[in-house]
Amino acid sequence: MRQQTQLQQALRDAQQAQQAVQQAQNQGDPQELQQAQQQLEQAQQRLQQFQDEAEGDPQEKQRLQQALRDIGLAQQSARESQNISNPSDFHQW
Repeated sequence: MRQQTQLQQALRDAQQAQQAVQQAQNQGDPQELQQAQQQLEQAQQRLQQFQDEAEGDPQEKQRLQQALRDIGLAQQSARESQNISNPSDFHQW
């Protein structure tokens, strides 16, 4: 029961981290975007820990896999936004 509560909290944290990325992208603040990316990484690590323990429960495993896919998409989106707001390949002609 306690583990289930911790899993639910980890899933909520992952969702909040994804929302933080969206907010940072909307505001265009590179510093907030970087903080949101750190939140995503922490959420991802936490979910991966639960994934190892969820082998026996197919529903739980599926929810974890979906959450990890969503985090991956949010991380990709955050990287793209960061590259747009701070392009390292930008050259003035």
